[in-house]
Amino acid sequence: MFHFDGTGDQFLAEAAFPYACADSLLGSGLGGTVVGALARSLFDDGLLWQWIAESPAERRPALLGSMLDERDRICRYLVDHEVSCPNLARWFVPLHGITDLTGASLAALAAPSLPAEAELLDLFLASSTTLPASPALIGGGVEDLLKAARGMLAMSGLRGAVMVLGHAGHGNLLGLQSSMAVGGVPGHDLRADHEALFMHVAAVGVTVTLLGVCAAVPECWPPEVEQAGFFGTLMRLTEDVVAAASAVHGLGDPKPPVGVPSKVRVQARKRRLRPEVLVARGDLLPDIAHVGPIVAAVREYDDFVSSWATDPWAHGDPKLASVLAYAGAHSTFATVVSTFEDHAAVTTVFAARMLLEEAARFTWLAQDLEDEDAFVQRSTRYFDEFRARKKKTIALFAGNGVTLAAATRLFRLPGSVVEGPETLSKGRQPLPSIDEMLLLMGAPYPEPGWLPVAYSLLSQVTHSTPIGLVHMARYRGGTLSAHDISPEMLALALDAACLGSARLLGMSALILTQGSNEARQYALGLEERALVVHDRARLVHWLD
Repeated sequence: MFHFDGTGDQFLAEAAFPYACADSLLGSGLGGTVVGALARSLFDDGLLWQWIAESPAERRPALLGSMLDERDRICRYLVDHEVSCPNLARWFVPLHGITDLTGASLAALAAPSLPAEAELLDLFLASSTTLPASPALIGGGVEDLLKAARGMLAMSGLRGAVMVLGHAGHGNLLGLQSSMAVGGVPGHDLRADHEALFMHVAAVGVTVTLLGVCAAVPECWPPEVEQAGFFGTLMRLTEDVVAAASAVHGLGDPKPPVGVPSKVRVQARKRRLRPEVLVARGDLLPDIAHVGPIVAAVREYDDFVSSWATDPWAHGDPKLASVLAYAGAHSTFATVVSTFEDHAAVTTVFAARMLLEEAARFTWLAQDLEDEDAFVQRSTRYFDEFRARKKKTIALFAGNGVTLAAATRLFRLPGSVVEGPETLSKGRQPLPSIDEMLLLMGAPYPEPGWLPVAYSLLSQVTHSTPIGLVHMARYRGGTLSAHDISPEMLALALDAACLGSARLLGMSALILTQGSNEARQYALGLEERALVVHDRARLVHWLD
């Protein structure tokens, strides 16, 4: 239930309720690792809303403060990367006429900022947790249920589990290995222990978010729904998921902290806002953009994607990275096509961001192939990155109540896969930042910096920021559609999904077929059709 005449922070809090419900649509049509991306987002949402619910009057206004922080960060990206954005007001205020989201109110300017994700995790781990709810608690109040639900979010090795979810969310090589199930299809299926972990975190994340929102804005609860019965059923079903998932991933209950509690990583907050962050009422733009031509181009691109395929094993034993890039891109793009027109459109944004990010890494990896020495050096850096991430994650598990054998088992690949070396290079160089790699990918465009800006805007949804929340609803003709997506965000997501998948599918197909003519023509056809999507999409999102 939305209160259009309420404060901006009240509306943003109310918008989180249907957003969490849309995020939780983990069903058919989803590529394997996209589920992990959604689970990580729901975990972070749960941490945020249980924190807000502890002191709603003091902490809820921080939604407005963080809205301004994110706007300022986007403005900085536009300046630093020399990118124009004529419809910036639409990106900042896509919902016009329901509450004051201009950012120019005293309440917004005086509001604090939300804690960073790392800080929220530290605060959660430093606090005491309770075990899952007893039958007597099921009929309790929202605050009592919220405390019990927090206990279901706790498990041994939680920091390691968060890293596993993060790997999936970034669509990288280590994340795609979650799809390496025995007898499954790489890139499409999920290994049982990782799927159980994803479902455990997603179910509890949704439950904690909904309870936290109701504690923070009790007036949003629809009067026609009996709250105690709804939440009682919700808690019971969540407990069932947790019990079933725990039996598979085997991480167990959290152990009591040993020694000195870990420090809480507090992020310094200094606010100096650019003028563009505050949107004048006269600059607000109507919701009139139409994505029909973009959708038609995406359909043509999708037809071409499925017009040719190669067997990864037809030309000898392929590298695992190439197989996962090829199969994972097919799976993730199929998720985009199957979700962007329904209430799970939020999933489209997650999948698009994953495709764009991994495409940028592959673009960086494959530059200047004529220089063999440089290519070998980049390949070493690429694989070292994920060896280091794997080693760090196992160490986090093993240092937080999970046996080394159990932690190692979570990363063991099927016996049919020949694993590469695990030793890290001396003087290892990390990969360039995602911004650097996106700039390289954007080099052929008039404004190369549009891709880092696009990635930042897509991240507003995947990180459930206030800007992301308002782009997952539409207000037209006096009616708020809480599960719709703004035309600007949808255009950008479809654009990024096609450009990213074209790069991944084209490059990996060439590698798998050893540069065959069929793969070359396929790669060119993908790029050509993805650029048609881009030409139409830029007339809606107005980047590049």
